[in-house]
Amino acid sequence: MKIINALWEKRNLEVETVEFIIENDDIEKIVPNILTAEKSYNVVKLPVNKPLLATALQQNGYNFVECMLNFTHDLNEIKVTNAKLLSNAEVTYEPMNKTDLEKLLCELAKGLFNTDRIFNDNRFQKEASALRYKNWLCDEHAKGSVIFKLVFQSETIGFFALKKMTHNIYDPFLLGLYNNYKGKGFGRSMAFNALQECINQGAKGISTHISSNNLANIKIYQSLGYDISGLVYVFVKHNK
Repeated sequence: MKIINALWEKRNLEVETVEFIIENDDIEKIVPNILTAEKSYNVVKLPVNKPLLATALQQNGYNFVECMLNFTHDLNEIKVTNAKLLSNAEVTYEPMNKTDLEKLLCELAKGLFNTDRIFNDNRFQKEASALRYKNWLCDEHAKGSVIFKLVFQSETIGFFALKKMTHNIYDPFLLGLYNNYKGKGFGRSMAFNALQECINQGAKGISTHISSNNLANIKIYQSLGYDISGLVYVFVKHNK
């Protein structure tokens, strides 16, 4: 088990946060550490093959909030070709400049996402979710991740952000459409362009994560040839 003092969440949520990442530990050794956690906000990420611990968590004040699905793509030529046929060729992309990034941060502040566990937790303000995405994107950009804008008929309609995990595995870790362009059929093209840029960067595979609350993106990723390679239950508990 990994115990992570999530200092970044203090900036985002204004509460002390601890994350427990469960691996292959003995349940009897795990439970006391989790149940006696004293942080204001406690998060447990649990593999699906631990039903007894899942029950113990729920009996001791933890609430199930989502599954995190690990989606992977092997960039097989047939899969990529089929994915391209489903995308809108009129939607293009290019790296963001400073002005583009400033616009993106403004759009994030308005609230682009409504499926994450922070947005759907009534103990937090909706603005905290937006700030969390903004800080996450800025942190990753500072580490070298590249942010691209999506363009349709000369208008920026959304973005995707890409980071290199290993020398040949990439993660399009965050992508979204601006509010004025949601619900207009651009989602699949957004995800395909992120996939295409991974190929352009020399990737041999893609690995990313999506919340089970985000059904729309799950359907899009499946249509583009992604496979579900892992699944983790997420439980949370507020102590104050």
